[in-house]
Amino acid sequence: MEFTNPLLAQLAGLLTANQLGTQRLNPPPGGGGLSGEARGEVELVLAALEASEGKEADVAYGNGCFAVGRYADAVAVYLRVLELEPDHLDARFNLGLACLRLKRPLEAADEFTALLHQDPAAAEVQYQRGNAFDDLGEGDLAIADYSRAIEMRPDYLQAIYNRGLVLARTGRHGEAIEDFDRVIALRPTLSNAYLNRGVSLDELGQHERAISDYTDAVALSPTSPDAYFNRARTYYYLGYMEEAVEDYSQVVNLSPGDADAFNNRGLAFDALGDYDRARMDYEQALVLRPEFPEAHSNLGAAQEGSGNLQVALHEYLSALDSAPDFAAAHYNAARLYSRSGDLDRCTRHLEAAIKLAPRLAVDAEEDDHLGFVLKLGRLKGIYHDGLPENGG
Repeated sequence: MEFTNPLLAQLAGLLTANQLGTQRLNPPPGGGGLSGEARGEVELVLAALEASEGKEADVAYGNGCFAVGRYADAVAVYLRVLELEPDHLDARFNLGLACLRLKRPLEAADEFTALLHQDPAAAEVQYQRGNAFDDLGEGDLAIADYSRAIEMRPDYLQAIYNRGLVLARTGRHGEAIEDFDRVIALRPTLSNAYLNRGVSLDELGQHERAISDYTDAVALSPTSPDAYFNRARTYYYLGYMEEAVEDYSQVVNLSPGDADAFNNRGLAFDALGDYDRARMDYEQALVLRPEFPEAHSNLGAAQEGSGNLQVALHEYLSALDSAPDFAAAHYNAARLYSRSGDLDRCTRHLEAAIKLAPRLAVDAEEDDHLGFVLKLGRLKGIYHDGLPENGG
């Protein structure tokens, strides 16, 4: 396309060089914004164009704004183009993309729907509307759009991958695995495909196969913490505590601000009997996230195991400050109150624990101190067969 405005021509050259397109945008999945030197060059041309009052209702100008993350400006340009040319398909497509980047998926879906009325066989438009529906939480509609895009283009890798993600998110893990299989066949080096297939395998109880997928993901992307984290979690579930500690250590090295990794590594240290290091990890998790109820509860258990009952009680109560419906913290607080003879507070927390998690009534029956409290409660009419009379 010829540009009479030399600044627009220069901008078009930069967009072409960076493979973004001067008419219909061709951004990489989930992105499209330039960075570094390329971004700086586009910003300079945009500034010169705008200072010259040579701004035009031109798609290339809107694409330049899009390329540097000025999505609201891009929307304004595309709308001006569409005012002049309502049937400008590229401007409408780009408008939909910019709305997606602005977290306005309903508007994006509307633009892509309008496009599909004009061009029902456009696989890219079908795929992008699937993304909009996914952002709207409309999983079935997203899956349907991705499926139509794949029918039009059977090797449409990103549509297959995204459909797999939505299938997994909606609990259809067997189908998700089939999609990730297809993605891996098309691109064997895509680490996230192994990672997400591993997650679905875990959900289906195929833990050893999941570990194999996480291991492949680690090999392909050794500086990404996600595969280490997932593999560590599965190792812990299977009882491979030393391996879990090793992987969680990789996570905290790669992502030192990950409170969950510290908390989970603490659990693995706890299972190995290394209570000091477990306590240190729980404490570090709380430094990173002071209102982390699970870490407070885990630290309470570690302190209780070391005989620091008052400190342990403080941690259980801190967990409840952040999560009032944390049944285990209520139960543990009740245990400690029963041991100190504070039956009023014990009863209050025990009632809350059993109401939230009725199975804890069985544990309470078998506890020397809480069993007595349950019996006393029955005498007072508070409990019936280990449950509050209201049935929880």
